[in-house]
Amino acid sequence: MQLIADALSVLGSRHGLVMDPVHRTCGIVRFDRWDALPALHIRAGAVIEGREVVFPLCPQGDTFRFLDQRLTPCTMALIGMDSKSGTKVKLTIATPFRPRDAAFSTTPVIGLRLEAEPIAGGFRWEGKGSRPAEIELFLEFTGPQLVAEPSDPDAVDLCFNSLRSSTETGGTRAKPMTEVWPQRDRLVAVAGRRLGTAIRQTVRLAEPVALEAAWCSHSAPNLTVQGDRCPFKYAERFADLNAVADWARANPGALFANAARVDGIVASGNGAKSVVNLLAQSLHSWLLDTWWAVRPDGRDWFSVWEGSCYFHSTVDVEFTQSPFYLAVWPELLRIELDFWPEYSKDGSKSLGPRGQDTLFLSHDTGSHSSACGQDYHHEMEVEETTNYLILSWAYQRRTGDDSTIRKHAETIRRYLQFLFACDTTGNGVPDLGVANTIDDASPAIQYGRDQIYLAVKTLAAFAAGTEFMRLAGNDELAEACADAVRRIRALIAEKGWAGDHFVTLLDKAGKGIVDPWSGEKMDVDEVPGWDAPHIYTANGLVPLDMVGIDLGLDREKLRIDLRVATERCLREYGCVHTDFAYERDKLPESLKGLAGSARNPGWVSMNMLRDIAAFYRGVDLRQLADRYWDWQTTTNSQEPKIFFETFCGNNLCFYPRGIACWGYYDGLAGLVIDRLQDRDETAPAFPQVRVPRLFDADWVAGTCRMIES
Repeated sequence: MQLIADALSVLGSRHGLVMDPVHRTCGIVRFDRWDALPALHIRAGAVIEGREVVFPLCPQGDTFRFLDQRLTPCTMALIGMDSKSGTKVKLTIATPFRPRDAAFSTTPVIGLRLEAEPIAGGFRWEGKGSRPAEIELFLEFTGPQLVAEPSDPDAVDLCFNSLRSSTETGGTRAKPMTEVWPQRDRLVAVAGRRLGTAIRQTVRLAEPVALEAAWCSHSAPNLTVQGDRCPFKYAERFADLNAVADWARANPGALFANAARVDGIVASGNGAKSVVNLLAQSLHSWLLDTWWAVRPDGRDWFSVWEGSCYFHSTVDVEFTQSPFYLAVWPELLRIELDFWPEYSKDGSKSLGPRGQDTLFLSHDTGSHSSACGQDYHHEMEVEETTNYLILSWAYQRRTGDDSTIRKHAETIRRYLQFLFACDTTGNGVPDLGVANTIDDASPAIQYGRDQIYLAVKTLAAFAAGTEFMRLAGNDELAEACADAVRRIRALIAEKGWAGDHFVTLLDKAGKGIVDPWSGEKMDVDEVPGWDAPHIYTANGLVPLDMVGIDLGLDREKLRIDLRVATERCLREYGCVHTDFAYERDKLPESLKGLAGSARNPGWVSMNMLRDIAAFYRGVDLRQLADRYWDWQTTTNSQEPKIFFETFCGNNLCFYPRGIACWGYYDGLAGLVIDRLQDRDETAPAFPQVRVPRLFDADWVAGTCRMIES
């Protein structure tokens, strides 16, 4: 594939790098903003017959005649061809990612391996080259903010004296961090010899051996959760940097052996290469954003930055990512379901007296290095509250674990009461607190009254509440929830269908709708675009599809909508939010919000979530993955953005939400796993589907069952 910026990081451990071969540099992933990463120059390559050739990860030196790039979930690699000698050299960088194995996956070690072999035959028509008997591989870290010092006989200490903790001046709680964050890492020669500050390995091409190094790290607590500085998860196993380096020495090749097994499972299906690339690249971007620490009471804290927004555990972002958690690692979702209620807010803050004795959930739990309360500009009360209830239901059904529901039963009761209080018309659908996460969209999509997007999510939340309240012994509230389910379902059937698609708003009137950016109430007879096709009707269904819950919406209309809305909203790199074509400069200023910055943007992960809903309903949107991958390569071949969520405007980059595509395999297989109801079923909707079953794969052995049609 063409050269693009990519990244690799250790789960939750703030250790990794952003690789930008196009501009011949790398950035150190630690605690700072993505636009302020300290530069790292990786001098990696070979000395061939006295000539030194390098990979384009440092600013100086002659690069290989031809370069190729590969990526897998656990690795990224560059391949260099030296036509003069007929030699191929490969640099592979690996992270210890193994689903459902917290100890191994958080080990703060990045592996680097250099291998060489003769080019088979000749390179193009340039001849076979000189074919030397041996070459020397080398690896060295340098950089303007790095001092490298020989330490142990097999290691180099890397002293980063100007790393900074993440800074923010606009957040309500995240305070500017001005102190330098001292950091000492260690590069250990696992296979090869240290010579000065470089690691070198002479390779006889007839019997090639690899150069292998382990980039080890260990950091003091950086993240503050509710006022407490919390050590990283890996500190439970490693007391200091010496302990990490000793692990690397004792486990040579462990990261690469694990990568072969994990990557082998993920790539074992017969899907498009663009999907395999998206699985890898989206995981790389998600890993960059993860934090895994331990609180003073011993509880784990797992959180994910919202990419270039830096918010911790944004509920709507995690909702979009839920197919990954449900398909691959549900225990991570459980950690968040357990701590999110701590960030609940009194409903009266939003609703006044109507909100008495109710709670709603915050958008996020903080930002940058502080998880001490929401930092986003405005609330998304209904959306985040319904998201929590849906995710709790899906997690319970997928795993059979209802511990978080029982633990937070009282909070859940007050969430449900809040949703009731947000409905002032009695139709079951909230008309207050309806600003949502689609914050660069048209007013109809973003904060119109009686959105069908939130109507479906509220329907699901009340269906979940029916079961939760029965579990808690609150039959009265359970019946009220069941009644709301019936009313919302009937309202969608009555007012939601426009012949060949679902409308955006069930109520077109704009009297009294509130712009969440300004707080201004608007008074328009008709919200522009209220009846336009859009891609969000089925957005709330996917976590429930994965556990076999049917909300009773018209299945055939959903199928038609998925096809029609996709066709009407499709652009070069995927679907935009809505087919409503509006001129922003003609909108009243109060109707613009963030939407004023772009005409009609699209979000890739929301496309992915829509695709999974389509797969479960037999609507074939598999070809769209090529468009999403085109956008990633178009961007990252010019500048480092890693998973770039938005196109046609906005700048949501280094984003985690692309891992929604890890639900593709479940969707294509029609896989339903409901441990509570003892259901385990597959129903592939398309011919010749062959996908791995990730949920109960044996990641240690590298085996899993396959689902085929």
